[in-house]
Amino acid sequence: MKNFGAGFMLSLRCWMRSWSFIFNNGLAHFFLYPIIISIVLSMGVFALLYSLKDTVVGMATAHIHYTALPNSSWYERSLEFLSNISGYAIAFFVSIIGLYFFQRTKKYIVLALMSPVMSLLSERTDEILTHTKYNFDGKQLVRDVARGIVLAIRNLILETALGIVLWVATMYLTIFTGLVGGIFIPFVALLSFGISAYFYGFATMDYTNERKRMGVKESIQVVRNNKGIAVGNGTIFSLLMMLPFLGATLATITCTVAATLALHENQNSNK
Repeated sequence: MKNFGAGFMLSLRCWMRSWSFIFNNGLAHFFLYPIIISIVLSMGVFALLYSLKDTVVGMATAHIHYTALPNSSWYERSLEFLSNISGYAIAFFVSIIGLYFFQRTKKYIVLALMSPVMSLLSERTDEILTHTKYNFDGKQLVRDVARGIVLAIRNLILETALGIVLWVATMYLTIFTGLVGGIFIPFVALLSFGISAYFYGFATMDYTNERKRMGVKESIQVVRNNKGIAVGNGTIFSLLMMLPFLGATLATITCTVAATLALHENQNSNK
């Protein structure tokens, strides 16, 4: 637990240090890439939601549409009114569900799309720290991007599965024990947030591990041994992603630099 706390505090210190590191070493231009990606992603998501809404509403209203004839009874006019507002209600719920799903997966979508930028940023940070020059390798970059996407999908599945298990267990506990089970809900919410943070921290740390030519299993073990760094970095990442507009930009850039700084400092302290 002591190592966890030390790693957590190290990640916070490195995140605060990341800002000066970025601007003092000419890395500020990296902020432009997630801004462009976020704009394109938002346009694509809203276009998809609009199309999905129209399709679902069209299919639903085709079966429930009702037009009252002139001089119809109040009952028939009521049916016409209900059929008209049902389309708006369906459109509202489809939009809400779509936005909720996007919010749940947005972090991993951003991580997957930002994988090339985050890989290059982590490499550039490492070059500045170690004074080691890495030659550009297009094939290696493609492998790094593919690995980042695969890990993002893996972590999304694991996080979702663990979250479902936690909340289903809490639901059953609440049903069978009543108030006693309800007491655990805040702790389950905190644990669920911590699990998410761990996986987001994992994603930002893996660029350094991959650069050291670690396999996925070896990288998983390194992150497990540095859970404090992963959870601390992922916590900041999650909180920043809650910010509108600039959340994804700040999270991906500062947390990638912070993870690289933390692993570098942790490695030097263990020597």
